[in-house]
Amino acid sequence: MFISNHQQLEHAQRQIARLQLILEEMRQEESKEAYAILSKGYLEQIEKIRGEIDEYLGVLEIEQYEPAVATH
Repeated sequence: MFISNHQQLEHAQRQIARLQLILEEMRQEESKEAYAILSKGYLEQIEKIRGEIDEYLGVLEIEQYEPAVATH
């Protein structure tokens, strides 16, 4: 999926919401071990969509321009 307009952004956000609902139901119904195995694909898909949203919104570009934080 390549996000190029607001409508596609909203669609991507709805996809994430649906995947999160699936994960919530799964978390309540499955053992921790089963959830860890079964949730992996859903979590990867959420991460992929979030990356596409970040790219569309220019988040990565903004991070490049943030000043480095000095540590003392």
